[in-house]
Parts: sequence; C-alpha cells; structure tokens
Amino acid sequence: MSAQDRAPAAGALVGLMWMTGTAACYAASYVALRLLSDDIGIYELTFLRSVVACLFLGPWILATRPRAMRVTRWKLYSVRSAVTYAAMMCTVYGVVHVQIADVTSLLLASPLFTVLFAAVFLKEKVGFHRWMALLAGIAGALLIIRPGFTEITFASFAGLLAAFGYGMSNAGTKALTATDHPDAVAFWMYALIIPISAIPAAVHWTTPGWNHIPLIVLLGLLTMLSQYSMARAFRAADTSVVLPAHYLQMPFAAGLAFLILSQVPSVWVWPGAAIIAGSAYYTVIRERRNAS
Repeated sequence: MSAQDRAPAAGALVGLMWMTGTAACYAASYVALRLLSDDIGIYELTFLRSVVACLFLGPWILATRPRAMRVTRWKLYSVRSAVTYAAMMCTVYGVVHVQIADVTSLLLASPLFTVLFAAVFLKEKVGFHRWMALLAGIAGALLIIRPGFTEITFASFAGLLAAFGYGMSNAGTKALTATDHPDAVAFWMYALIIPISAIPAAVHWTTPGWNHIPLIVLLGLLTMLSQYSMARAFRAADTSVVLPAHYLQMPFAAGLAFLILSQVPSVWVWPGAAIIAGSAYYTVIRERRNAS
C-alpha cells in the first residue's frame, strides 16, 4: 500500500473508532435517562444534560484551545440547536415510555430523513433509488411500530420523530466541521440549547436529590462525549465510511437495557432495525457515488 493510499485508510480507521465511541455514549445515555426519569421530568433532564455537557467541555476548550470557541456561522448553529432540542425531547419521551431498543432502532433512520430534508428544503433532486431506500426505511419503522397489531401512542413514533430531527442536526454538524473546530461544534450545540430549554425546565422543575447527582453528571458527560466523538468522526472520514459504526448503538443499547433494566426487545425490532440501517447506508453510498 502506497503512502497515498495509507492516509485515507488511517482516516477511515480513526473515523470508525470515533463513531463507535459515539454509539456507545448514545446507548449508555439512553439508559441513564431511563433511570433518572422516575424522579425527574423530561424537560428538566434535557436542560440538565446540556448544562453538565457544557460544564465539562467549555473549561477544557478554554484551557487548551480558546481560539476554537470563535465561530461565525451563528444562524446554522442556532437552527441546529433548536432542531436538536426538539429531537432530544422526543428521544427522552420515547425512552421513558417504551423500550429503549425500540427507540434506538427508529433513531437509525436519521440518515434517511436527511435525504428527505434535502429534497424538501434544499430543493435537491431525489432520484428513484433514494426514494426506494426511504420507503424501505419507513417499512422497517412500521415493522417495529406495527400499527394495527399493537397500541399506537405518541411514544411509539417518538423515536421516528427524533430521527427526523437528528437527521437535520447531523447534516448541520457535518457542514460545520468543514469550517470550525470539532470542539466548538460540540460545545455550541449544547450551549445554545441551554437558553432554549431553560423556561420549560423551570416550569416543570423538581429539585434533584443528592442520590441523583452522580447519574446526572454521567448523563452530561455521555452527552458531551457523543457529540465530541461524532464531530471528530465526520472530520476524520466520509459519512459513508463511518456510518456503519453509528448503527452499533442498537446492539449496545439493547444489551445495556437488558443488563440494567431487564428489558427484552421484541422479535420485530431486529429485522426492522436491519432494514432501516441497510436502507440508510445504501442511501449514503449512492450519495457518495453520485458526488464522485
């Protein structure tokens, strides 16, 4: 292998490692959210995880690379944070009311919704293959939700709504890492969510007990590390290269939920998740080929 070939290969390996870390952090954060939700409301949890994430990341950036905090694309940062807040609310609501594996499997559809977002808002041309992949992903989601066979509630669709929001948010993250430092991209995500989430949290506030503090700190740390790792994964390699590792959050989340919460996912979750992940990955591969 020539030196010219080794550089992309090394970048791919680094990107996959960062995205694997992202998947692990996401999966662990879902379990932490479920454990805290018995005593703390979803508005407050969303606020607290953003505050703690900033408390971890902010001082570290200021101490090591303060110039990284300077950014200019505030409109994109603000829109991304607003969309992420809505997606986070849906995620927490789903984790609280249905099994974690169900929510996680639906979240795998976020790349498919990125395609839909680009078609509707950015007027990008969506060809036959991408529409078929989107329909296949929706079929996989319906296999998990199973309307007509199980009771359908907002919580059943919460993961799908969150995937739509995260699809837009991840597109923004990818765009921002092209010009800004990954640390800034991760920090400003949650720094801007704090004022957005502050009023709903204050209205529904319940003062946490001392027994909740370690888990709240862990949740904030996992939240920060998930975005920190994702930003670095996108900078290290192309989306199509690192995306397979993103899907590891499904087995990670199912395993942790089983070990800690004794949750056993439905038999329909696994084939549905496989269809969604396969459709999303096919879409990203097509995007890469078309760009080339």
